[in-house]
Amino acid sequence: MATKTPVDEKFEKVDFDLFDALSAMDKKDYAYYDRLTEEQQKKFVPYMMTHWMSAIKANAGLSSYYLMNTDYTANKHLFNEYVQKHPKLQWLMLCAASPGLGKQFHQWIPHLSGKIAQLKESPKEKDIRDYFTKIYPKASGANLYAISEEFVVSQKKKVYLAKEFPHLKIEDIETLAAITTDKDIAQYEKDHGND
Repeated sequence: MATKTPVDEKFEKVDFDLFDALSAMDKKDYAYYDRLTEEQQKKFVPYMMTHWMSAIKANAGLSSYYLMNTDYTANKHLFNEYVQKHPKLQWLMLCAASPGLGKQFHQWIPHLSGKIAQLKESPKEKDIRDYFTKIYPKASGANLYAISEEFVVSQKKKVYLAKEFPHLKIEDIETLAAITTDKDIAQYEKDHGND
């Protein structure tokens, strides 16, 4: 059995390098995860990586591609109970989201509060407008207002449905909100004596 040299031990203690990992994803380096030490693999946080992977500073087309393809290829599957158990699969999904055009400049986009994201409380329009202003700094005030207003209305419906059906998962609430009208909710309230 080979013994570890001080150099080997020092290398094993190297932290997971976020920006090196993003560069590997940009290049579609599917084998990168296998080259990480066990300790580095433990520090790989797929959810955080999707957040970084989805936002790049580039032309509108490429930025949109990264955002939509990261969501389509990786983000919507990350919390699947089976996928969560396989970080290498999650790595492969993130690599697949890249167009393979080489290293990009990835930027951090702030999160909505946990209570809003988990459908525990309805957002305030001003807070959402401030959030979208950070994401879309070049958008007009009127567009930001319209987007924020629509988001708040949509989110209020989801919060209502989450309270009425607490046993449903968030993705099920999203689906239910997409097919439920305000008229359906009013009828539900009336049928349950809450009108």
